[in-house]
Amino acid sequence: MPQFTSPLDNSPLEIKLLPGEKITEGVQEFYDTGEDPYKGDAQAVAQGKELYETYCQACHMPDGSGRIGPSLIGDSHHYPRFTTDKGMFEIIYGGGTGAMQPFGKRLTQDQILHVMAYVRSLKK
Repeated sequence: MPQFTSPLDNSPLEIKLLPGEKITEGVQEFYDTGEDPYKGDAQAVAQGKELYETYCQACHMPDGSGRIGPSLIGDSHHYPRFTTDKGMFEIIYGGGTGAMQPFGKRLTQDQILHVMAYVRSLKK
């Protein structure tokens, strides 16, 4: 597993499995490469969209343009690490400033990767 750090202070971010969560092939590939293996996978993007609509769009808007939360589709980002898959994972998993809660307590790591794949599809 790569070393993950908190987007708030760069301290080590401890990654824990949720009860019953298993390391999927996708998560293992992400650990090995730092890249989201679901990017561009239509089925994974569709699953990510469902999760995004449930957990993210209230703050980031359906199109990712931002409201309470920052834009996910613009060229500038509140956290520069957002531009890498590892960095986006750290933000979603560990939370950020303001209303950005740590979703690692609600979503499996595999689900987070699916959300990331959907978010990346919004910028095209």
